[in-house]
Amino acid sequence: MATPVYCRDIYAFLSIRGRINFLQLARYGKYHESTYRMGFERDFDFLTFNILLVEQYCGANCIPGFDPTYLNKSGKHTPGIGYFYSGTAGKHKRGLEIAGIAVVDVDQNTAYHLEAIQTPSARKSTLEDGQSIVDHYANIIVSRSAQLSKLSTILAVDAYFTKRKFIDPICEKTDLNIVGRLREDANLRYLYNGRQTGSKGRPKQYAGKINVKRIDKRRVTQEYEDDDVRIHAAVVNSVGLKRNVKLCYVEFLNTTGEVNTTKMFFSTDIIMTGLAILCAYRARFQMEFNFRDSKQFTGLQNSQARSKKKIHFHVNAALTTASIGKCIQRNGLKRSLRLTYSISDLTTELFNHNLLKRILSIYPIDANIKINDNVIRLVLDYGKIAA
Repeated sequence: MATPVYCRDIYAFLSIRGRINFLQLARYGKYHESTYRMGFERDFDFLTFNILLVEQYCGANCIPGFDPTYLNKSGKHTPGIGYFYSGTAGKHKRGLEIAGIAVVDVDQNTAYHLEAIQTPSARKSTLEDGQSIVDHYANIIVSRSAQLSKLSTILAVDAYFTKRKFIDPICEKTDLNIVGRLREDANLRYLYNGRQTGSKGRPKQYAGKINVKRIDKRRVTQEYEDDDVRIHAAVVNSVGLKRNVKLCYVEFLNTTGEVNTTKMFFSTDIIMTGLAILCAYRARFQMEFNFRDSKQFTGLQNSQARSKKKIHFHVNAALTTASIGKCIQRNGLKRSLRLTYSISDLTTELFNHNLLKRILSIYPIDANIKINDNVIRLVLDYGKIAA
């Protein structure tokens, strides 16, 4: 796998102040602006690269997650530009959307980016005839399932993806099982486990519709309880998904032990425990911090390219840089150890480091003299967030 310009000059992405585009990369990096422009047009297997990174820095308890995110983008000729839903704004906005695949280390409680794929515009769609956006999302997972299955057989997704068009292709064509959230008005049925009459006709399969406002706790039995949650679980039938799923009915408790609110989660793996389902779904939210850090610090929304390949390279480079930043802070530590990551402090230190190198290259100061160690550390920590 050939190493791209981006990987040979990773510190430029982590140390630039302001927007991260080709001109800024040339100012702070090692190459000319045209070199970066041509380099971003090349193909690079970010998925394989990031899986190798995950295998080196993550533990065994990892769960892949999938979630799209909206990117601000102006202009008329950018490929894929259209109207997409922005969770921050709570409405559809003009811009771009990328579908992100990440892996969440449950023990570390953090996510590492794997790959991002741009979503085609609904107005100028490049999808095949008869396909929907949900079909496009499902094809992304199916085409990469062989590599994802090596990390885990569980894929955590948001409530939006609780659809047959998304779940059926993945469960039928791959080894992956889906963990997600059900709607509050989900149509569910109890399974009939009683004795069959033996008469003619189809054997009885279901034992009535589930009242999701008031479940039968004799059938959906309690599996776990602590100070925050009470979990009930059972194998039920989902009418909308047309399959049996493992239901995880969670009662969230307040400080006095009373039920504050309830949510329903599910897994297509019917032997999965309710606690494991809840932990997997909660872990998925760590992907949002990847998107946030990349938008704020590594230039996820700063691409000025109008080439589909360059946009793909830029968004994956920005998200991968955020993951590499976590690896830098974890270097030499146990894989299971939880850390409080600060990409802000990391980018500040690397910016100071580059500035210090520039100063030392101009003035005859020996950075290796021990008497200067404390002074150099003061320079590197300048501008960091106070602990």
